[in-house]
Amino acid sequence: MLGEKLMRLRRKQGLSQQEVADLLGVTRQTISNWECGQGSPALDKAAELARLYHLGLDDLVADEVEVVMAPESAPKDLHVARTLVGKICRISFTDDMLMVVVGSGDPRMTVLDVSDQWLRVEYERTNAMLKKETVVQLIDIDAIGSIRICGDAS
Repeated sequence: MLGEKLMRLRRKQGLSQQEVADLLGVTRQTISNWECGQGSPALDKAAELARLYHLGLDDLVADEVEVVMAPESAPKDLHVARTLVGKICRISFTDDMLMVVVGSGDPRMTVLDVSDQWLRVEYERTNAMLKKETVVQLIDIDAIGSIRICGDAS
């Protein structure tokens, strides 16, 4: 799971494996190995990757934190989005296929954090075993079409 997350984050930044390798002082093959799940970065390199991708180390390495990305990027004005922290919202996406990634229906999500690139949310969904699970996702800001506030988180 970390490998796929690393690949998606690298692509969001528009970087090649070689460019990431150069920034981290490792070989391109090392980046490839990490992305293919044939090893993991050491703590110092993981911290550098988290900084490079503008997210916390916890969000980078936690398997339970999913990354949802938009198919294309477009600049967003985020001054209003930052007021959503702690609010329960319904989010619509720029691409209908992203709803499949996030979950069926129209889940109410609690906004945990907003950065220049990510909206960090938490919500409950029913998994394949028909059990409720709490999901934390990093949603690419560019993937968000609109947000409707439903209330404050308690």
